[in-house]
Parts: sequence; structure tokens; C-alpha cells
Amino acid sequence: MKWFDGSELDVKQFTGESLCEKLSLEMWDSDSEQRAEFPDFIQSAMCIIDFDTITNMDGFSTPFFGEYTPEYYAQIIAAFRVIGDAQDADILAEALRLDAQYQEMSDSAADDAESDRLSDELSEKLSELETGLYLNTDADMWAMLYRWLDENLQKL
Repeated sequence: MKWFDGSELDVKQFTGESLCEKLSLEMWDSDSEQRAEFPDFIQSAMCIIDFDTITNMDGFSTPFFGEYTPEYYAQIIAAFRVIGDAQDADILAEALRLDAQYQEMSDSAADDAESDRLSDELSEKLSELETGLYLNTDADMWAMLYRWLDENLQKL
């Protein structure tokens, strides 16, 4: 398979964990078109790594706050589901639902003060949801991702 730098890479030489480490170091030098050329299982891992990185650096976010498009957020949700992490996928799905609801309400807000109030409400609800994410619980999402990647690597 072609890697980000254009070199050939045999991903079968990696474990799920070592592949995640390599992705987390090298995926940032790519664009969405280049990422789309990778197999689905690697794209899913990149979505999760991306979400984890952004959340750790900037906090829990949704499209309303500009970190993601709704379509990409849906891909992140699907990535959590595919690795078997329904808890986090459900939290993100609820965050996306709230995001769409508040986006619509904000678009029809009478003035900036109402828009700011709505933004604050969404932030509060997202903060409540965030407490259930793997980042704030004992859930080991990384073990799920590594195991799932190991399974996919063995299928190659």
C-alpha cells in the first residue's frame, strides 16, 4: 500500500497499536483526498485518532463550533461504532443531533445575544455529554481500536 509519503508500506508488519502510533505521527501531513485512498479500516482509525487529538487539545467539539463538518462527524461516529464502542458512538450521535438543533435555532435567532445564549446552552449540554466519553471514564476505547485493527490486519 502507498503510505502518506508515497512510499510502499506493508501494513501487515504492524500490530493495531503500532499502526495507530505510526498513523498518529504521520497522518497530519496528508489531506482528505490522500486519506480517502486508504482502506476503510485505516480511515476509521484516522477518524478516531483525529477526534482524540482535537478533543484533547481543544475540548469536546461539534460542527457548530467549527472543528468538523457534519459529514466528517458522522464518519467519526461510524468509526466508534465499527470498533464496537457503542457508548462513545451514542454520545457523539447525541452531540451531533444537538448540534443540528442548535445550529437551526441559532440561524433563526433574533439577535447576537440570543445566538450567544444558544451557544452557551449547547456548550453546557456538550459538557454534560463529555463526562460519559472514554476520556472521562474507565472505558478503554484504545484497546477496542487496537483489537479491531489487529483483526483487520490479519484479514489482509
